[in-house]
Amino acid sequence: MGSTTIKVSTETRERLRVLGGATCEEAIVAALDALEAGRFWSQAEAAAAHSRRLSAEQRRQRSSAAAEVDAAFAGIE
Repeated sequence: MGSTTIKVSTETRERLRVLGGATCEEAIVAALDALEAGRFWSQAEAAAAHSRRLSAEQRRQRSSAAAEVDAAFAGIE
């Protein structure tokens, strides 16, 4: 994989060093991983909350649609 140089303030560079890791890149990757994981779980929680707000009929329709998709792909390997 290629590399590039990014400009950050001295303060930001020091914050990266405090986060640990053998290199600043490792600290950046760890921070990005944490950010992405946080966003993933936030979106998953929002989807679960939305699902809980569905009416019984809406839940039935979703379940029926999912069963149709499952049936369409049944036996495909």
